[in-house]
Amino acid sequence: MKKTKKDFSSLSLRKNKKISRQGALQTNKQAWEIAASNFYGVNAMPEWGPFGIGEDINEALIGSVKNKTFVEIACGSGHSIGYLVKHGAKRVHGVDMTHAQIESATQLNRNAIQKGKVKLYEIPMEQKLNIRSIDTVFSIYGIGWTVSPKKLLKNIFGYLSPGGRFVWSWDHTFFTDVEYQKGKFAIKYSYHKEREVFINGWRGSKGAYITYRKTATWFKLLTEAGFRVIGYLEPEPRKATRQSKDRKRYYSIYKAKMIPSTMIFVCEKPS
Repeated sequence: MKKTKKDFSSLSLRKNKKISRQGALQTNKQAWEIAASNFYGVNAMPEWGPFGIGEDINEALIGSVKNKTFVEIACGSGHSIGYLVKHGAKRVHGVDMTHAQIESATQLNRNAIQKGKVKLYEIPMEQKLNIRSIDTVFSIYGIGWTVSPKKLLKNIFGYLSPGGRFVWSWDHTFFTDVEYQKGKFAIKYSYHKEREVFINGWRGSKGAYITYRKTATWFKLLTEAGFRVIGYLEPEPRKATRQSKDRKRYYSIYKAKMIPSTMIFVCEKPS
C-alpha cells in the first residue's frame, strides 16, 4: 500500500478534545501501523535527528558500547539496535507498540535475536518491563509521543543501574512553533502555551494525537523522576536532504539553520 507523505506544515491541527490516554494510544498505534514504512531507518544512530549530529557527538552521548546493556524506547525499524550490536553491545532490548515496526526490527536483527543479544517487545512505551541493571536507556524521536510522561520516566529510572544513563532526542520545542508563511519564517504558536493537538491525516493515516511541551516542562519531569540532567544539546544541522531544501516543509534545512531542530537530553541515575 502506497503511503501519502506529508509533514506537519501541510496538515490541519486542531485542539484535542477530551480523550482518554488509552484512546489516544490506540489512535496513535493505528496511525503508526500505516506510517511505519515512512520511517524505516530514519534518524537512527548515529544521527539522532533529521539533520544528524555526527559520530563524534554520538560517542559522547552513549560512551563505550562494548559489553554494555541497552534499552531503546520506541525502537522503530531496529536500525539503532543493529548499530549497537555491531559495535559490541552485550544485550539490547527494544520496545515499540507498532507491529509493523517490530516486524522490521526482527527481520533486521534476526541473527542477534537468535544469539540472545536482542529482545524485542511489542508493547506501549509506558508499559513496564521486568528488567533492571541496564547501563543505558535511549530513545531517538520517540519520548515525545508518550501519553503518560510521568509513568514512562519512572519506569525508565527503574530500569537503570545506579550511574546509568538515559539519553533521548526530540523535536526542539521552539522548532514546532515556527512555520514558513508568505515568503518568510514566522512564529505561529506561542512557545509558552503547551498544547494537545490532533494531527489530521498524519502520514496518510486518519490522524494522531501529540502533546507539545516546553523544554522547562521536560526538565521538571526528569528531575521529579529522580534523574540528574548532566547534558542538554541543541546541535546544528550537519546534513541536508533534497526534501529539506523546500522551505515549506516542516523539516526545512533553512529553518534548522536559524533555530535548533533537535534537542537532546543526557540524564543520569544518581549512584
